[in-house]
Amino acid sequence: MSGLGFPARMRVRLDRDFRRAYDLRLRRDLGFASLLAAPNGLPHARLGISISRRVGTAARRNRIKRLLRESFRLDQGSMPAGVDLIVQVRPHEPRELAAYRAALLEHAPPLGALALKAPDRRPNRPMGDSAPAAEG
Repeated sequence: MSGLGFPARMRVRLDRDFRRAYDLRLRRDLGFASLLAAPNGLPHARLGISISRRVGTAARRNRIKRLLRESFRLDQGSMPAGVDLIVQVRPHEPRELAAYRAALLEHAPPLGALALKAPDRRPNRPMGDSAPAAEG
């Protein structure tokens, strides 16, 4: 086995994990998408994909998701460990696998390094689960 699988542990699936990346506001523009990053406390990177119906038909959306997952799978050794990478896809014509790979390889490592340096950065808006501050 080559060790280049894409098991469930490599995927961002929980809403709170997506929200953590959105709240951290570390973002890079890929042209066809935005790439967000947040530390995950794990020894490996994980990939999450957010794609709306505005991108196109189900067949188009699924093709783009397959290409993005394959790009991540093939280059997972170059992805920053301990970081969740979220791809927010914008409407575009599906590209070749090489274009998605190049975009992830160019932007994920520096964005992941920023995410790891600022793990305690707080969002500007209050979190839903935090308790109110006690007044004294």
